[in-house]
Amino acid sequence: MHSSTALVLTALVLCYAVVSGLVKRWYVAPALVFVGFGILLGPFVFDVIDVGTDAASFTVVAQLALTVILFNQAAEVDSSAMVRRRDLTFRLLVVGIPVALALGTLTAVLVLPVMPLWEAVCLAAIVAPTEVALIEALLEDHRIPAAIRHALSTESGFYDGFALAATLAALALASEHTDPDAGRWSMFLVRTELVSVGVGVVIGGLGGLVIARSRQRQWMSDTWAQLATLAVALVCFQIGEGVHGSGFVAAFAGGLAFAFVAKRTGIPPDTQVSDAAGQLLELMVFAMFGSYAVIVGWRDASWRVVVFAVVALLAVRLIAVSLALLRSDMPWRDRLFIGWFGPRGIGTLVLGLIVVERGEIRQESLIIQVAAVTVTLSLVLHSVTSWPGIRWLVTTPDTV
Repeated sequence: MHSSTALVLTALVLCYAVVSGLVKRWYVAPALVFVGFGILLGPFVFDVIDVGTDAASFTVVAQLALTVILFNQAAEVDSSAMVRRRDLTFRLLVVGIPVALALGTLTAVLVLPVMPLWEAVCLAAIVAPTEVALIEALLEDHRIPAAIRHALSTESGFYDGFALAATLAALALASEHTDPDAGRWSMFLVRTELVSVGVGVVIGGLGGLVIARSRQRQWMSDTWAQLATLAVALVCFQIGEGVHGSGFVAAFAGGLAFAFVAKRTGIPPDTQVSDAAGQLLELMVFAMFGSYAVIVGWRDASWRVVVFAVVALLAVRLIAVSLALLRSDMPWRDRLFIGWFGPRGIGTLVLGLIVVERGEIRQESLIIQVAAVTVTLSLVLHSVTSWPGIRWLVTTPDTV
């Protein structure tokens, strides 16, 4: 990344911060704002942002952002609320996610017939993760019932981890059909799924214990506790990658272990600094994404790519959530609201990069196009429909 590009991105963050409260009132995803400015400032318009065509700088920033986000999501999961609403949580995670992956795979096979089966599974896992935090104002609007907000937050927090595991498994199977060295991909699966979890649990648990004990003895201030939490997340990623596993899996497992240890010691995790760092990195990713990938992705996309993205956004998740909540006591309007608001974000972008960089697959360019089109459509659709959706939710009478 050029120094001038870094300066422009930093200035863009500063300018957005000045009006962030206004944007939040409009229920517009900040990511959409940064994508829009990325397009305007990118090489196809004013040519101020230049991230290069090799995607190296984009990949580094995206990896850092997703690492921090995964760790924070896991560390901030409200386990007590999950237990209180265990039926709803169980349905969305254990039923909804597999159904969404199955429907996404079926859609890919039918709409994109050039894609082999296991690559279709990869694609379904790539476009599945939801990131409702992209529209933060939605989670903070208390007109929305607490059960809905908790369901969206919890599902989003776990979805990246589930989708990551599914993507890595499908990637190993897809690559095994292309690369004759089957043993290589079996070991890849073991390292990325099992070894990485072990690494994350050990580092996250030890990190949480050290930070908790230090705070109990008043050796560490709150600010440094927050910075130490960020450091634990990054160490999880680096060690996970260092053992040729998945740093993302290690970060997610580390966040869970970190939260568990912190709760047992009576010192809850404070992720204020890492939350801010994750948001900063994520918005920079979306600006870089808008500067190059959006134009290229849409320019090269066929009608089949657009159809797949539309079906994935408009039908797959709605059907999956509806089936998961079938015969529950949740009103039909609440089910539709949860099913609709599943924005796709950085998880989809990074999973797409993982598949392209680490796998031996045939349809690399197609997967990148689908990811770019799906994320762009999602940011626009879910931002535009947030305010009308909330009004519909709070004014529509229950009929169930």
